[in-house]
Amino acid sequence: MNHVFYLSKMPEVLKSHIEAEALYVPWLSRGETLESIWSNLAIMETIYNQLSTRERNVLHFLVTSIGSEPFDWPKLEKLTSHMMSGADAKVGFLLLLKKGLVYMFKKTWGEHVYVVAEDALAIWQQLILNSGDKQDSIISRETSIECMEEYNPGLASLLFQTLVFLDQNDMNLTKNGTLHKKQLQKWLELLFIKDERFLGSSLKYAFADVYPIKLAVIMEFLLRLQLVEQRGEQLCLQELEVERWLSLSEREQNKQLYLIWKMVAFPGAVWLQHAVLLLERQPEDNWLSADGLLQWLRVQKIVPLGKEEPIRGQDLLDQLEQQWIHPLIAFGWMERGTAETGEGDIFYRWRIHPMESQESLSNATDGCFYVQPDFEILVPPSVPYAIRWELAAIADQQKADLVSVYKLNKASLQRGLEKGLRLEELLMFLDKQSLYGIPENVKLTLEQWAKPFGKVKLAEVLLLRCEDAAVAEAVKKLPGCSACILEEIGEQAWIVRTDQLKQLTDLLNKAGWMPGKLKLLGDSIPSEKVDNRKRSLGSMQSLEDSSLTSNKDTAMKSDPIHIAEKGFIYSRHTFMYFEMEQKIPDVRDLFPDLQGVPPGWMKDYRTYHSSTRREMVEKAMEWKTTLQVRHNGHDHMIAPRKLQETRGTWSMTGLEQSKLQEVCLFPEDWQEMKIIVPGINDKF
Repeated sequence: MNHVFYLSKMPEVLKSHIEAEALYVPWLSRGETLESIWSNLAIMETIYNQLSTRERNVLHFLVTSIGSEPFDWPKLEKLTSHMMSGADAKVGFLLLLKKGLVYMFKKTWGEHVYVVAEDALAIWQQLILNSGDKQDSIISRETSIECMEEYNPGLASLLFQTLVFLDQNDMNLTKNGTLHKKQLQKWLELLFIKDERFLGSSLKYAFADVYPIKLAVIMEFLLRLQLVEQRGEQLCLQELEVERWLSLSEREQNKQLYLIWKMVAFPGAVWLQHAVLLLERQPEDNWLSADGLLQWLRVQKIVPLGKEEPIRGQDLLDQLEQQWIHPLIAFGWMERGTAETGEGDIFYRWRIHPMESQESLSNATDGCFYVQPDFEILVPPSVPYAIRWELAAIADQQKADLVSVYKLNKASLQRGLEKGLRLEELLMFLDKQSLYGIPENVKLTLEQWAKPFGKVKLAEVLLLRCEDAAVAEAVKKLPGCSACILEEIGEQAWIVRTDQLKQLTDLLNKAGWMPGKLKLLGDSIPSEKVDNRKRSLGSMQSLEDSSLTSNKDTAMKSDPIHIAEKGFIYSRHTFMYFEMEQKIPDVRDLFPDLQGVPPGWMKDYRTYHSSTRREMVEKAMEWKTTLQVRHNGHDHMIAPRKLQETRGTWSMTGLEQSKLQEVCLFPEDWQEMKIIVPGINDKF
């Protein structure tokens, strides 16, 4: 999850406290926001340099050992114990919380869980880890690479084809809430991605015994983007969201899809997180050495260590590929290659970088396709999806490739006319969007195909039928009945206005006629079939100016894409459903009975009686803080960990912080001493 998600959950009182932090005030006064500050590498570098050594040390542990995985305090305390005292780590961590650099959620039973945003981790990777020019030289190699992947139209194209399929088919659900097998099979034939690409992602979802992984993945995108919803016993498109989605460029769509995939499948292991973020920062079409990537992780000391022997590099690459690379290849974003030298080295590159916003340069043919005399329509990749959506209403897609192929036929034309599109408007659309217009033979044939349309109509209507003429006459005389009638059919039946069905039923019941439930003729099953499929872009007013620069389209593009918090795939994190803590504790709250301790213990650096020394050691252990002691003429900072009786006296064992080694001292081994309480009697 990124800063946008967490800020949407942040209580206003907490946000106000964070904005009051001194290091943010100059930036906020210039018109920046917390979101813009936290996403700006240059600003964050300035802020990082203003952090205390204690804060930077804790932050380093978070970045290299936890990443963006949720954690609790005991885990962080254990990670830092060999380098810092518990009090040092806790105060440093508390100061990071106060600055909003770590988010704190409150569980229902009062405990806390903490998390660093994924986009913050990407910033810290660049600022904390050695990832500048040296990193680029480690990863990139100048060599001839042979791509191992076939051409892939990409996820945006697949999602578009799915929307067209859902628009043109009734997706009925069983009583269990799943699609019928026949509909499911037709949908699966459309999906060119393979289940094997997602086996390493360990995805969990409902109806896993019915739906293969690739369908679950597509459903995740559909639900997260709110492009579909369940209406009664049907899976239907949400027309407004579909229109908003299709108004985006393919680059913008890929960015949204990639962010959703990160929400679903971002790895938990910290070394994998950094591998993903490092890949993410690489430019499009630049081959990266897999071995070089692992070498960079080793240099940063992030690669996991085996209990008995180091983990093989090939095993690590297998994990990276199965959990992250393979799905990205399936989506058409990434490619895998080998060196033509035959050494077997593996390389990766972005074919389409979903986080790069630069659009390819447009040319005179942008938005135009080619209508051929054989009724085929050639659609270059520059044609926007909103135009393809209109085209898909009247033509069948024959091929999805770099240049897609559609074909006009009598059935596809009828499909468009049945959706309420007029022939004149269809011809106007084809003529306007075709670079060279419509061939005359195509135009004449379309006109001939459409000529009989509408002269004979089949309509599904509500029919009120009476048993005989006497009953019909009595019903006809009921007050208010005529307002419910649309058309008379003979002497004993009428077509009823659908919007007046309830009113008519109430009238008949009140008159004692007991009409009963609505039924199909010759059937006892109530008819609840409603055609919910509507063209989201079917208005010919938009087709008359399909340049996508009208006021309506401009307004649509400015609306944000709505990403739902829940999708089809189960999230492995539950903390996001907890409330964010409103108040960060004060430093003094970390040290119980602070007021009851003699002030001199923290102010005066002097000798103390052996019993007092013992009390001071015990208090330092309780607070998990450090003691400043003079030993052999030198000052030492020691975090006591254990106090034990030894031959009639006692000894203190602890971590000497300057040397990061354990020492054992008897009370007579040191002279002056003082308790150091982080944030109280030291410099931040």
